[in-house]
Amino acid sequence: MTPLPLWEAAKRELEEYQFVSSSDVQPKWDVPEKIAINCAVSGRFTDGASTGGANPNNLEDYVDEASRVIEAGACGVHIDFTFVTDAKGRRLDRDLRPVDAYTEVLTPLKKRFGNDFVPNLNVLNGTSFEMCVEPAKAGLAEAAPCAPGHPDAFMVPAVTALEEFGVKPELAVHSTGEIELAKRKLIDTGILKKPYNWLILYGLPFNVGRSLVSGVSVNNAQDMAQHMFMMVDQIRKIDPDSIISVCAAGRATLYMTTLATMLGLHIRVGVEDTPWKYPNQDKLLGNNLEMFEMAKQIAELHGRTTGDANYYRTLVGLPTK
Repeated sequence: MTPLPLWEAAKRELEEYQFVSSSDVQPKWDVPEKIAINCAVSGRFTDGASTGGANPNNLEDYVDEASRVIEAGACGVHIDFTFVTDAKGRRLDRDLRPVDAYTEVLTPLKKRFGNDFVPNLNVLNGTSFEMCVEPAKAGLAEAAPCAPGHPDAFMVPAVTALEEFGVKPELAVHSTGEIELAKRKLIDTGILKKPYNWLILYGLPFNVGRSLVSGVSVNNAQDMAQHMFMMVDQIRKIDPDSIISVCAAGRATLYMTTLATMLGLHIRVGVEDTPWKYPNQDKLLGNNLEMFEMAKQIAELHGRTTGDANYYRTLVGLPTK
């Protein structure tokens, strides 16, 4: 650029005036091209009444629901078998040891898909601590959610055990306060190992004032966005390299995961956390596959494609298979 005197420069600027610059002056946004989409296939909003794929209540239907989303590209499946019965009429959540119940679910899935999905199992069920963590110790789980707001006498040893067993803890946080609990009790103490793996789950309907999910009311898109921005920002201040997934939950349903997709985060969908297809209608989701396909299409419309199981394993620090 040749230096010019001020008035000559001003004159030339007017003669060559162009409001819009070249498009290449704007850099690409820092949004990953791949997205991990997990699916939680258990229905819990129909009080145990069967509504087909929206609430699979027998083992065969449950495995079918999980199979459909794995075939469609889900990198992992969160397994919670409330109200599910097996061929002998036994309730998996009540009549079997957790390790046996998870084995009944996982055996047909592993036979069909091998390591093409990441099993994400609860460690909340059991009459003793050892029984709760037995599925992780037995190698059935690769990841397991645990809420930092659970009582310390369970939560701290549970996360410690998961790390010991090589199972990736997933910090299920329902509010900003729970993020602070995770920092203070698990991160600052050195119990939790990097990369930190967060699952943001807020906006569920609640009926009591003293629960993990209470106190986070999401009545419109502004409430939804403000809560998400606040929680993500709080996590990033703790560790900017954290892996964050957001659940489609409650009335916000896929609006929530659409915003997460735009923010470059990862997502979990499925009828475990919401029965609703849209926030502004009372139309119910027909099954998990319907919701997964919607989320997948939304991701593709935002320039993101679904990552497979090994993509997710690499993301959260698990060995590939």
